[in-house]
Amino acid sequence: MSVFDIGRGTKRQNLIPVQGFEASLPVTVVRGTEDGPNVLITAGIHNQEYVGIETANRLAQELEPSSIRGCVAIVHVCNPTGFFSFAPDVVPEDGKNLNRVFPGRNDGSVSEQLAHNLMNYYFNEASCFIDLHSGGYCEELIPHVYFQAMGDRYLENASKRMAQLVDADYMVRAKEYTGSSFSFAAKLGIPGVLLERGGMAAWSENDVLTYLSDVRRILHRLNVISRSEPQRKVPETIERVDYYSADSDGCWYPASAVGSLIKKGMPLGSIRDFFGRELMCPKAAADCVVLYQAGSLAIRRGDFLAACGDI
Repeated sequence: MSVFDIGRGTKRQNLIPVQGFEASLPVTVVRGTEDGPNVLITAGIHNQEYVGIETANRLAQELEPSSIRGCVAIVHVCNPTGFFSFAPDVVPEDGKNLNRVFPGRNDGSVSEQLAHNLMNYYFNEASCFIDLHSGGYCEELIPHVYFQAMGDRYLENASKRMAQLVDADYMVRAKEYTGSSFSFAAKLGIPGVLLERGGMAAWSENDVLTYLSDVRRILHRLNVISRSEPQRKVPETIERVDYYSADSDGCWYPASAVGSLIKKGMPLGSIRDFFGRELMCPKAAADCVVLYQAGSLAIRRGDFLAACGDI
């Protein structure tokens, strides 16, 4: 059974139950009257990434059978109980990050069962994959996109061609399996991209409209829709990303805004106690750009601080 199993010229919008899960997934499936690829689009795998979620909502309203070729399946919110709980980036029933447990287990925890359902019902028969993200409850970022480099040359090239259509400064060559839906799609041989736009648990009309243009360009390249959009810039490839975490509790003061270019050895920020005494000062491991970083004052030991792309 697959979400793509609907007749030509059909549009369905339903709340679809998940076995072992209290909430249902809001899903839109649109199949045109002509043959084309099966495109899976997901959002809301993290609870407060609202720009991606609202983009999925708008796209679901926009697409009609008469305007597309092939089939587009949109999961508006992959973690619906998390969306309504305001819990940071986890499934509230078990406290796990859904984007770290794929492919999941049929007899596992709630997060693992949800991931298992998504893999078996939604990724089955998908030709390509678009995963819509944004900065969560305390992340600020510059728009960027990840493309898969975890499979063969065909998979990487197909994913890269999709990433090149995103209106952003940077695209990251993703080479490591992380337990995410994006990286597991690569294991299944499904070309895909993971987009990041917006942050700090907020959304704006401009971010959503720009995100919609990104998705339309990709759908046009896949020959799903006839309409394309102008593109201001083609992203530059980043081969490696360094991640930095806190080694103590305290107050976090970033040294630079996201998008800033940092020289090797320069400070990325400072963690200080309530009296202003410095507890940690992470330094850039290479010449880099700050792709995203913690935007909150409060930081706990082990929390994420910054992600920097080597340039």
